[in-house]
Amino acid sequence: RLGARGGVSLVVAGSARRACGCLAAMAWIQKAAELEPKDRKMADDVGVAAGFVLTLDNMAGKDGVADRTTAQKVARRNVQRSTSCLVLPLTVAYFVSFITSVRLHEDITNVFFLESAIRDRLDAMFMEVDTVEALWDVLTDSGQGKFSHMFFNDQDMYGYPQAPNITEEIWGDRGMVMNYNQIQGAIEFKQWRRSFKDFGLPYNCTTPITCDLCYSNEGFQTIDNFVARAPIARECGGERRLGGPVDDQREPMTETDQEARATDNLDVDDFHPRRLHMGRSELRAALREAPSARINDTFRFWVYPAETRSEIAERLNYYKARNWIDDDTERVEIAMYLMNSELGRTRVEQLTITFRLSDAGSIYYERDIQCYFLQFFYGTASMGADLMFFVMLVLNTAHRVYVLWRSFLQSKLFSHLLKLHTACEWLMIMAGWWVLYGYYQMLFVWGPSLVDALKTVHQQGWSLGPDRIQDVEALFLHGHAAAEGLGNLRVTAAQYSILLMFRFFVSFESQPRLAVVLNTMKNVLTDLFHFLVVFVPTTFAYVIAGSLIFGRRLEGFTTLTESLGTCFRIAMESEYEWEDMSAEYFGAAAMWAWSYLLLVVLLFLNLVLAIILDVYNETRESSFPGETLLDTIGQLMKKGYKFRSWVPDRALEGQLSDLACEDVVDMSTLQERFPRMPEAQRNAFFKACSAEMKWEAGKHVHKSAVLKLVGSVMDTLDTAHQSVDKAVKARSSNPLASWTCPKMDHDGQHDFLFSHIVTKGYKHPSFEKNAAAIDTYSRDGPEWLQDVWQLLIQQKQWIEYTNWHLQHMQWRLEAEADSMEVEA
Repeated sequence: RLGARGGVSLVVAGSARRACGCLAAMAWIQKAAELEPKDRKMADDVGVAAGFVLTLDNMAGKDGVADRTTAQKVARRNVQRSTSCLVLPLTVAYFVSFITSVRLHEDITNVFFLESAIRDRLDAMFMEVDTVEALWDVLTDSGQGKFSHMFFNDQDMYGYPQAPNITEEIWGDRGMVMNYNQIQGAIEFKQWRRSFKDFGLPYNCTTPITCDLCYSNEGFQTIDNFVARAPIARECGGERRLGGPVDDQREPMTETDQEARATDNLDVDDFHPRRLHMGRSELRAALREAPSARINDTFRFWVYPAETRSEIAERLNYYKARNWIDDDTERVEIAMYLMNSELGRTRVEQLTITFRLSDAGSIYYERDIQCYFLQFFYGTASMGADLMFFVMLVLNTAHRVYVLWRSFLQSKLFSHLLKLHTACEWLMIMAGWWVLYGYYQMLFVWGPSLVDALKTVHQQGWSLGPDRIQDVEALFLHGHAAAEGLGNLRVTAAQYSILLMFRFFVSFESQPRLAVVLNTMKNVLTDLFHFLVVFVPTTFAYVIAGSLIFGRRLEGFTTLTESLGTCFRIAMESEYEWEDMSAEYFGAAAMWAWSYLLLVVLLFLNLVLAIILDVYNETRESSFPGETLLDTIGQLMKKGYKFRSWVPDRALEGQLSDLACEDVVDMSTLQERFPRMPEAQRNAFFKACSAEMKWEAGKHVHKSAVLKLVGSVMDTLDTAHQSVDKAVKARSSNPLASWTCPKMDHDGQHDFLFSHIVTKGYKHPSFEKNAAAIDTYSRDGPEWLQDVWQLLIQQKQWIEYTNWHLQHMQWRLEAEADSMEVEA
């Protein structure tokens, strides 16, 4: 029907000669369309496609006319666009409410100002350390820039003593770190060991502080033994005091041990030299690691900022003298809590300094700072953002539950759950409720517990000592739980914000121009997967080779994880430390570096870009261009301005589905179905239909289709040439046999497009029976012979004229084919 309709339109608009050609072409197309697909030849398929293209192209050139199938596509696209435009504001509101809520609970800029200063001071302090003895020197030295000067400074910047408690609510200025941060409770020194037996050198105490430490044996017993056992009296060479508990495994003092404790000074040779490096997470798997949950191999002692700097130095020197860090030490941690009430909201900073000791003799230094805000809501704006996020999450959850229940009632639950979009939506919902659960923990569990522990510590003032150590332990317990929980929540919120980004893709997919980008991302996955099949083994081979060549000397290739990260950085930045890499095995290093740059950096990375660009071009050519984003916004503004009379897109789609008996939709059809439809909506609808039909018609005119069309036409031309040659040969032998005069056989039962053509002329010359043959033309001959001769002359001219046009057409087709080969 489409082919015939296109032929009729062309017949009405064209001349008689063009009409005859179109009639013949449409008859051929109709005959080809009636064949089964398996029985069609390439010429038949091309003919059917040509009829489709002619019909759509003819309709697209007229105003207010559209094919019904095309109109349904446009209506369906409008429905999807309207739905996406309704979902997009909700998606934006959901995203903005979540981001606002998270940002108001954090104070990232001020936290950076606070923590960066502490990190810089610690790095400058510990990066110069090269041995365990130097580490002890940094911890015990009270000089400028050292550990004791930074954390145990009992004087202000002008040298005046810092005041202790002023009132019950103000804790004074003692224990200030970098002017505005105050130590809470005490500082914990803790280590994990491979052996939990007694360790440490003998010691003769000379002061009350060292004697108390020696008799209690604090720091040289595991935490569980120190807490569970009753204190006993212990000889330490000085004044006899009642100390803390000791481990039952310690043997009684012998005379040899007492002689060995003659001095509390140790030689440098007693310390095993170790190098200090900045620790990285990639190296943790290669170092000895003791889980923090185990306390039977954990040893700990406390330092109290209420003491003077000299008293604290005496405590640290005691542990240095007894060789608290030895060969069995796996990890040493220094932990403390700092409160800052000057920079924005009141916050508590958990500072942990870690030293990891490897069997190779190196020390790896790490510092971790976690911030916890004691004030959960940052004004009414924070409360409003949390409430909005909660409401949006509830609405989204209710909607997905409704869709799930509707799929269950329609017996489509399994197929619904297998959709990728459904899985992503439920993942977003569960992650959102997990974030709200974290908010609940911050507001009702972590925060109140930490505040209560801080109040208990503050009630002791600066008289806090070993007798109230349980209060400090409660502070560290609740502080660690709050900091760890908030850290995990912070990571979850960061990943959740990235996950919410994919919700925008669903809304953007209904806009044709934006859908090109999204479809490119989908279509490129297959090619990228096959690319990765080749890329991953190649890259992994270079990772292994780099670790073998450079791993002994360069930290970036020490482990496979670090080697992979270094190779990725080289691939992205194209920069590497050539002098360090070529210090040994110059030839192997050059071979590795240059081949990696040529193969991975230049070839593979550019190949990825080529794949993406190629898929993008293919997607763009095969996708309907549609309206621009500005046109979509303008159309929505018109719809909102005339919303009272604007026909809903779903109603329009339903009416078009009811027009199954009609192939063409025009202005009168819409006016009849929707009398109140605005003229702007009708014009926009048919304009979209015209663009759709033009694109559908042009979609078939591409290189592969044109090649098929050229082949089909050339095959038809060959057939025509054969017919002409046959007619010429027949004319030479019997001129009357080649003469034809087409005649339409109107039997009254068929349309003229489908009527049979009588190929023989209707004016048959008659011969007298037994008449003599006439060999030559004579002016005096019979009249009928003169008529036949004139007809033959005219037919010869028509055949020559047809041959001339066919020859020119063949030349043009050959020229077009040659030009397409050159372009390919």
